[in-house]
Amino acid sequence: MKNIINKSVLGNLLGLSLLSLLTTGCVNIPESLQVDEATQLTDFGKVRANATQYVGTQARWGGVIAKVENQADTTMLEVVRFELKASTRPTPKDETQGRFRIYHQGLLDPMIYKEGRSITALGTVAASEAGKIGEHDYLYPVLNSSSVHLWKKVKPVEMSVFFQPYWMTPSLWYYPRTYHPHIRYPLREKKPVVNTSKQTR
Repeated sequence: MKNIINKSVLGNLLGLSLLSLLTTGCVNIPESLQVDEATQLTDFGKVRANATQYVGTQARWGGVIAKVENQADTTMLEVVRFELKASTRPTPKDETQGRFRIYHQGLLDPMIYKEGRSITALGTVAASEAGKIGEHDYLYPVLNSSSVHLWKKVKPVEMSVFFQPYWMTPSLWYYPRTYHPHIRYPLREKKPVVNTSKQTR
């Protein structure tokens, strides 16, 4: 009985482990966003507080596109900044640390880099620049990007784990019966019975 219970518990643990792997997936940073382990990336909050001190340093920021502006030789992306996962993918929430601007050399098609899409950029910090959000004056941290990664849209997948009530009731568990193979033996021919006794008249 103990062996059966242990196997059942082990099976449940393996199932939960596989479920965890499916939901979390492998941590994979896109190649264009990778840096050497020794590279120190500048935190967004520090630049927002004092951009001048960090101009020229390397940073990797991400978030959701709020605005796209194609200029003569560059593209400006205004991004609502969100924290990054280990994979460097932004995690949109109801709160943000603010906005920043990305300047990318060349054309980023606004039909692809649409408002609401998640991106992550790697580049160097530049001097902040003044702008407006609606009628509100705003000082934007600026990142001159060496690479911009546009994340694919992720469709939500509903995953449910069902627990049978019988799992909690050991008395209702099924125990396999010992198997006894049925052996068939060949039938023996019955010899005719000869009555040797003399008939009495």
